[in-house]
Amino acid sequence: MRSDRVLEEIKERIDIVDFISGYVQLRKSGQNWKGLCPFHIEKSPSFMVSQAKQIYHCFGCGAGGDVIGFLMNYERMTFPEALQVLAEKAGVKLPAFGQDKKVIEKGEQIRNALANAAEFFCRKLHEAKSASAYIKKRGITDESISLFRLGYAPAGWSNLLKHLRQAGYSDAVIREAGLAVAGDKGLYDMFRERIIFPIMGTNGNVIAFGGRAMDDSLPKYINSPETPVFKKSETLYGLYTAKEVIRQKDAALIMEGYMDVIICHQYGFKNGVAPLGTSLTSGHLLKLRKLTKEVVVIFDGDAAGIAAAKRALPLLAQNDFHAKILILPDKEDPDSYLGKHGSESFSILIETAESVTDFILSASKGQRSQAVREALTVIAERQDAIEAEQMLIELAGKTRISEATLREEYRKLRAKKTGVAIKPVQPKAAPRNRAEEELLLSAIITFPEKAEAVLSRIDPDEIKDAAVSSLLRKIAALPDRTNIAGVLDHASEEDRLLFTRLSVAPGFDPEFVDRNIEDCLVKIEKRKFEERLLHARSSGDVQLINTLLLEKKKMIKEKDYETR
Repeated sequence: MRSDRVLEEIKERIDIVDFISGYVQLRKSGQNWKGLCPFHIEKSPSFMVSQAKQIYHCFGCGAGGDVIGFLMNYERMTFPEALQVLAEKAGVKLPAFGQDKKVIEKGEQIRNALANAAEFFCRKLHEAKSASAYIKKRGITDESISLFRLGYAPAGWSNLLKHLRQAGYSDAVIREAGLAVAGDKGLYDMFRERIIFPIMGTNGNVIAFGGRAMDDSLPKYINSPETPVFKKSETLYGLYTAKEVIRQKDAALIMEGYMDVIICHQYGFKNGVAPLGTSLTSGHLLKLRKLTKEVVVIFDGDAAGIAAAKRALPLLAQNDFHAKILILPDKEDPDSYLGKHGSESFSILIETAESVTDFILSASKGQRSQAVREALTVIAERQDAIEAEQMLIELAGKTRISEATLREEYRKLRAKKTGVAIKPVQPKAAPRNRAEEELLLSAIITFPEKAEAVLSRIDPDEIKDAAVSSLLRKIAALPDRTNIAGVLDHASEEDRLLFTRLSVAPGFDPEFVDRNIEDCLVKIEKRKFEERLLHARSSGDVQLINTLLLEKKKMIKEKDYETR
């Protein structure tokens, strides 16, 4: 699906400063624009946008890229999704290539069918008095009905099916969208006589549905099956409506059901999300990690809720979330609790939610030593050493067990988990010549017209720094070096971040760029010469040594060797 020509056209039509200004307040700063980074919490702006290069880079968290990369990172979109959004904004038609064409068309048909179904269910809700009365009885406001796009699937076996067929959708598309299932007598509607909760992706498009029975029928809830556009283990209900608030508060509330999310939103707790009737997964947490690592996990106060909380703890630790656990009073969920006690009481519960350590110690019904081992097992799952350290200190304080004893048990658990003993991490020394190599690359990025002269005197494969070498090779391969940012279209994450950092912070005075380039080239050539001489001496090649020494004398005489 990727096309250099299409990418180029999109970037030409969308100015990155104008686009990012829709998400971040930017102010002019020299040749660039500066603002608070949208990808991490900061008080002083370190997020830079280069209008000349059409790229961004944050010196706080290291995020960087072009306009497509920004949209992917901010909205958590895949590359094809971001490309589609930007293409529509730019008025560029995306071509379909090769064997991907049918897949792309099928995905588009499925998304359109889901959008059509959402409109159908919404219309039926307004027509059905019983469904509207049920929703009102549950305390859902008209504003929430509109915001969460609630609907109703009427009784009958083929209401939606007939509607979609009349709209021109094939049975294959309807079935692949999860809107109909096959039985002995053919296809019939997946959802019948249920309140419908559309499930939206991070871009606001409907990707699936959940349906709730209005009486005691079982199952109480059913969800769409997995489809080409819907993965249950990666989707959180309410994330689309909650994501901006989660960013602002730097915290998310994870609860259990659709109604919990909606009612919490109505009471002012607008950062709530819920898995779709399943346990929390790494896929769910991956969605949240780009928004926050602070979560309060809210579970019902029954045995099942406590068990679910315990299952979630190792997963939260593995993904380095700073989590608190709120177990509601028995037979209560957020929906019922808010209805009885109001937002102030619920807010206090959230603020006083237990730490992971406190929850494990209070919830354990076994011996104290068993609870301590459970806590240590969770701590051992953490990748963040500082967080693990804080939890060990907390556990020692709560249990009055010596830190030394806890640390010894922790080391054993970590060694068992990783297969290696914990050793202090030794920092790697930075390559001695990285400054010269990066400065040369920076000069080329800032002044593409210098690329030819620089590349004629160095071999990118001989550059020690892997990222610099990779970018120099990509620049050398560009058919048009006036569009130097074209290297980002095929760059690795490491290459991308280096490129954006050097673009917004070149590291040299543009007035003396030629002098800087020459100094760097001479230093690199000197390094290569010294390496050749060292190799010749170690191999005992007298003839080569003499040749190199004569070459060195010539360089000294010309003052290129000693003074550079």
